[in-house]
Amino acid sequence: MPRSDFWSGVAVAGFGLLALLWMVPNYAGSNPFARMPPGLVPSIGAWLMVICGGIVAAKGLFQMLRDGLMPFSADLHWGAVAWAAWPFAYVAVAIWFMSFIKITWFGPVLIGGMLILLGERRWWMILGCSVAPVAVLYVLSVYLMRVGVV
Repeated sequence: MPRSDFWSGVAVAGFGLLALLWMVPNYAGSNPFARMPPGLVPSIGAWLMVICGGIVAAKGLFQMLRDGLMPFSADLHWGAVAWAAWPFAYVAVAIWFMSFIKITWFGPVLIGGMLILLGERRWWMILGCSVAPVAVLYVLSVYLMRVGVV
């Protein structure tokens, strides 16, 4: 799977570069009185993405060169592409719904639905993985931080 390793590494490194060059400078904010700048942790994460993605891409490229494979393939299985794209469509529709509904109301349904669609059938896993993150978000934001964003 050197071709998929190569393109996965390029995608991760590209997203890290996008974060470094656009997201962190424009959206991390600034606070001259903070001991740790708001953009420090996201910048560290973005640099890790660039480095790790570059390593994976370089390994995949080396394997492709060794095996005589090209990075592009004209033989594309569209059914596999559609099957790989449905989680992105699911999350896009969920984000659109969450623009109208609070995340604490819709979050467990979103996460539980994704787990069911991915094949999870243990009810305690679905319940725990869908309710616990939203409950922790609710406790953190409403009771501990007193901001009431949810």
